[in-house]
Amino acid sequence: MQNKKTHPSHEWHSLPESVNVLPIFSDEPELVSIPLPRAILKLAGPAMTSMLFIMVFNLVDIWWVGKLGSTALAGVSGASFILWTLQAAATCVGTGVNALVARHVGAKHPAKASDVVGQGLLVALFLSLVLTISGFLTQKTLFIKMGLTGDVLGSALDYMTVIIAGLSVIFTFFALDAAFRGAGDTKTPLKLISVALTFNMLLDPVLIFGWGPFPAMGTAGAALATVIAHGVMVIWAALLLAKRQVGIRLNPGIKRIVQPDVCGEIVRIGSPIALSGIMFSISYMVLTRVISRFGPAALAALGVGHRIEGIPYFTALGFSVAAATLVGQNLGAQKPKRAEKATWLAVLYASVIIFSFSVVCYIFAGTVVRFFTADTQVVSEGIGYLRIIAIFEIFLAFEVVLEGAFGGAGHSLPPMTVSIPITWARIPLALLLITHFAMGTAGIWLAIATTTGLKGLVLAFWFNRGTWKK
Repeated sequence: MQNKKTHPSHEWHSLPESVNVLPIFSDEPELVSIPLPRAILKLAGPAMTSMLFIMVFNLVDIWWVGKLGSTALAGVSGASFILWTLQAAATCVGTGVNALVARHVGAKHPAKASDVVGQGLLVALFLSLVLTISGFLTQKTLFIKMGLTGDVLGSALDYMTVIIAGLSVIFTFFALDAAFRGAGDTKTPLKLISVALTFNMLLDPVLIFGWGPFPAMGTAGAALATVIAHGVMVIWAALLLAKRQVGIRLNPGIKRIVQPDVCGEIVRIGSPIALSGIMFSISYMVLTRVISRFGPAALAALGVGHRIEGIPYFTALGFSVAAATLVGQNLGAQKPKRAEKATWLAVLYASVIIFSFSVVCYIFAGTVVRFFTADTQVVSEGIGYLRIIAIFEIFLAFEVVLEGAFGGAGHSLPPMTVSIPITWARIPLALLLITHFAMGTAGIWLAIATTTGLKGLVLAFWFNRGTWKK
């Protein structure tokens, strides 16, 4: 048993020293001393805007793809579930890098933080290589098992093949973005994403429809625009980090470039969150097969609905970034009570914004869906989805923000323990509502919404127990 006088930060798994003398910050990091509302907004404002820009990224893609017809839209919607799985795997790196960088910055050890960034990039490249090979070998089989056939299957494969080929830049960006956030800088990622969004908006119509000298690539063009935009972010982010106190370091002072202890710590912290995301995505692949019974319109409506729902999700994710960074830095600075208070304030702020959005979405559901498609069947299904989801959407703030706080503390098992079983409960619940209550697609939407609410409530109870402080 640990000595009761030992502070929780001392229980943090230690990282190997790579140099004899570690430079330290001369003053206490700003985020562990300024008023909490200011600290939260300082982090969450740019982070939330960054996340909303990422949502716009997706909305721009789906808006242009929608011009190709409901078949292409359904194909990209189906492909998005595999994309979620791959992005969830990337959060293994992002969560681990963010937590460790924040902890070392709070403890005033920037050299250790730089070690983490360098090792995080190596982990990102290794994971992306493994998943690229696996993706090429399995994507068609997965789509078929999801119930995609004919032109819908072709559109999904065109889109996903390009995304898989560009996984290395997507994974690398996750690591670099986490480095900035862990160091308390959410403004730089916002600038990076702003430029990438501009590239994506300009390239989408050119590559999808073949404007000028470019051939018409259809859904593959939307994917290529996304990969190119991520490549721009990676190059710029690496150049900026080279000038920072917390930068990229691969320990030239030692014989080995790879540090197994650091890489292992990144994976240990990030893998539960990543596994939760992967299982979430796989559950949607199974759920897609259920939705496919109701035709392409239902699947397309889910895709449109998810992109609209991206507004509250990415809002919550912005505050999740704030919670993760503040928890990590404050635990590093031996201020666990401040870390806890910061988390609940972040949950409160996110809840207020999401509740307001839900009210608007419920009232104007038809207008919102019609912005993306004129297909009457898709609009009808989309309205049903948005109105049911809006009732439970506030709990998304609890789920996402608290997941970030647990991750920032390096205590990432609780979110996985809660998320996986409740998320998978959606499938039997949806089948029950469809089969025994004859609710049609409304039963699927209700199963998704109620399980979101349950996850938020259970995580709130678990976080309030305080075990993450130790």
